[in-house]
Amino acid sequence: MRIDERFYEQIDRALSGVNLPVTVYTAGGEQVYPASNREIREEEIVSLSWEEDTAVFGSMRYLRLNNLKGLVVGLPLYLPGGGEVLQLTAALLSSLARSVDRNMDRDEVLRRVLLDGLDGTELETLALEHGLEIERQRCAVLFQSESDVKDVAATLREVFSSSGNDLIVRIGRNSTVLLRAMDNTHYDELNELVLAVMETVMEETGARLFAGIGETQQSLGRMGQSLHEARRALEIGRAFRPGGKVYSYRALLIERFLCEIPPEIARRYFELLFNKKNARVFNDEMIQTIDKFFECHLNVSEAARQLFIHRNTLVYRLDKVQKATGLDLRAFDDAITFKMLRMLGRVGELQRNAP
Repeated sequence: MRIDERFYEQIDRALSGVNLPVTVYTAGGEQVYPASNREIREEEIVSLSWEEDTAVFGSMRYLRLNNLKGLVVGLPLYLPGGGEVLQLTAALLSSLARSVDRNMDRDEVLRRVLLDGLDGTELETLALEHGLEIERQRCAVLFQSESDVKDVAATLREVFSSSGNDLIVRIGRNSTVLLRAMDNTHYDELNELVLAVMETVMEETGARLFAGIGETQQSLGRMGQSLHEARRALEIGRAFRPGGKVYSYRALLIERFLCEIPPEIARRYFELLFNKKNARVFNDEMIQTIDKFFECHLNVSEAARQLFIHRNTLVYRLDKVQKATGLDLRAFDDAITFKMLRMLGRVGELQRNAP
């Protein structure tokens, strides 16, 4: 069944003309009808004791609609025949969902696959109707723009118009997803392709894009997982590697691991190096020097050349870091330790900015 903003609009139109105090909630407890700005009411929905999909709490009776992804309908206990009214409301909402489903176009089906986890018999029926191949290896590439993405989606469709296996769908004002067929494509080739496509879109629309790449999945019904990975790759990649444009989920293994560390522990280890005592050492010039040194794979001569400084100047700066921290960045193990501790500083920031 279709559960999205359009369906909620249908609920509002259908129930607003009924003179009954019916309330509709998501499975998580967010009130969707009547429209409300209240916070999620966990004590009323999430923690209820359900018996055969019905529950009573306080002055309310609830009915859970498992065929509509756990949507919950509520009605005051004082209303005579409340149980029958809830059943009728459930039937009405199911009918509305089927009506919306029947009017779906190809893009709406893909959005449901990606955002609602559409799968099983329902997916098979809709895929057959719209000519979508279910069993094919694909991965999700999420393109995000800083402006409205309508022109971006249109340009992507033009770029991939010759391929009958790649699918493109707009999922938000600033987001478009490419479901890339991966039959004979390696991830390094996909990265190069995505960069080239982004340059084309930039030339055609002027839109500045970032892209996240999820893992390959075996079927269309699993593409929601790949999209989740692509979105996570964008979030983590832009936090830990802010200069990039394309971020692959599988290339961010260390960063994903660091994000599992509790922020208070990450902050404690980060401050072992980056504290008030060492603040003078790690000024902007020193950080730029260290970044370039790492970029040149710990090659002192090459890093000095690219920094336009004398080799001895770079050695002096590295000695200064060693004196302050005890870490010789020319030694691989110490360089790794320094890099990991520095990356931990971004963990708390990333978790604070998480939706």
